[in-house]
Amino acid sequence: MKRSFLIILSLLITTSILAQDIKETVPTTYDRSSLTTFYIDFPAGSHWKVAKSKVDSVMFSDKYDNNNYDGRFLAPSITYESAIGNMTEAIRKELYNANVGRKIIAKWYNRQPDGTMDMELVHQRGRFTATDADFLKAQTSKRGNAALEDYGNRLVNLSYILVIHISDIKTMGEAGFKGMKGWQAKANGYLYRINFNDEIRNAFYDTWIYDDDSEEVKEQKRRAFEQLDIPIEPVINKSLSITASQSENDKGLGLLVKSKSTDQLMQELVQKSYDETIYRIEMDVEEFKVKTSLYATRPLRAKIGLKEGLKTDYRFFVYEHVYNSKTGQAEPKRRGVIRAHSKSKIVDNRKEATGDTQTSRFYQVAGRKLEPGFTMQQQNDHGIEVSVGPEVGNVAGFYARVDYRLGRIIGVRSTFAYVEGGVDAADSFGESYGMLRYGGGLAKGLQLMRNIELRPYLGLGLEQTTLNISGTDVEISSLYVRAGANLALNLSHRFQVIGGAGLYQFGDATDEDGNTYGTWDSRFNRSGTAVLVGIKLGF
Repeated sequence: MKRSFLIILSLLITTSILAQDIKETVPTTYDRSSLTTFYIDFPAGSHWKVAKSKVDSVMFSDKYDNNNYDGRFLAPSITYESAIGNMTEAIRKELYNANVGRKIIAKWYNRQPDGTMDMELVHQRGRFTATDADFLKAQTSKRGNAALEDYGNRLVNLSYILVIHISDIKTMGEAGFKGMKGWQAKANGYLYRINFNDEIRNAFYDTWIYDDDSEEVKEQKRRAFEQLDIPIEPVINKSLSITASQSENDKGLGLLVKSKSTDQLMQELVQKSYDETIYRIEMDVEEFKVKTSLYATRPLRAKIGLKEGLKTDYRFFVYEHVYNSKTGQAEPKRRGVIRAHSKSKIVDNRKEATGDTQTSRFYQVAGRKLEPGFTMQQQNDHGIEVSVGPEVGNVAGFYARVDYRLGRIIGVRSTFAYVEGGVDAADSFGESYGMLRYGGGLAKGLQLMRNIELRPYLGLGLEQTTLNISGTDVEISSLYVRAGANLALNLSHRFQVIGGAGLYQFGDATDEDGNTYGTWDSRFNRSGTAVLVGIKLGF
């Protein structure tokens, strides 16, 4: 076991080091993107009709300007089976044939049935996107707010199209989960971008109708607009599994959770198809990553909030731009990692900047001392942390645990749900028994210092083994309650060494028929404190 632990340790350290060696680039500007979101309506598939009825209730992110113009469904002219070989290209052709690019431009410039257009939406979005710094700079110029309105022109080419395909929808029973209600499905997100380059933009401006144009010229411009070719280019695809479920048991921990109907869980599933797809895309698409300056450090604050789609525990890397005498340029050096504070500390800034925008709170989880003016860049993570190592005590042996960060779901910072498992051997009346245990619970991270976190936890689990009784092997088990805390020290922002102690308390030893064989401790003496030393890697 010691050898296996050392192998795992070396692999994790190597992974962490390699990840740090990747050269980082950090754009210094961030412009607001816009989205046109469709759900593709392939009619085949179990439960799609139920899911489809929930699409119109999906709440879109405030982070992106909404470019939807007429409904949320893309009705394909092809079948799902015929598109399987190259779904990305098949959907692109459907978008192109439906003139989606041209319709997006028509929305941007408020095109009317008679072909006339205006700049109202472009200007409004320019003002809305402008930061306090942009606003204050504009006030010192002769053009004033008109300079802010011009920002809208550079946003048009940041028009994206997201097509979501929900498939393989199953009830939890159909998916093989007993005692659970709700739904499971696959969600595939296909992201595209319109190419509104200078050549196309100039061709578009040639279709602009003016009041003094003759009727003949107006008609020529109307026809020219209808012939505009707006390219649609694929950007990225994301495929993920989504679940919205609850235990059917209304006892125990189930009493702490508000019961939802299967209809409510379907609505939750469809909402997740959008939320989780967006979250995953933001990991890879640079234009979707928020960039801003760190405004203050005691406490950590920045002038972003709900307008930028900020949620609890969203991760940001913080950079200092350092002059490199060899290249003659300033290069970004990562100085720390911070996360957004709890929901109550995130400001609602969904309004035009006036120079006095409020700030959202952040807390630091790695790195050195930060300074105001450093650059923050959004870096979404999966919110998963894997811990492995040996335990020592009455309960001993190899231990593994996976923590999942709940902050962006429940709005409370540094809150985790975890599952754990362990294997070891225990002696009883001169014989050795292999023990398997697994469980789960909740944990709360307390940041003691920038690179040190204490994480108390409380959970329930089950330990089992096989006992030979009168020549017959009987599988027996016992529930356990476990409380404790782990201390983690950063070696890097995603790799820590950990140590901790947990108190196990076992109950009765029972078989699958409910027969009792005394207490677990009377046979194996397992209750008590166990000490853990190990490593943890975050993803």
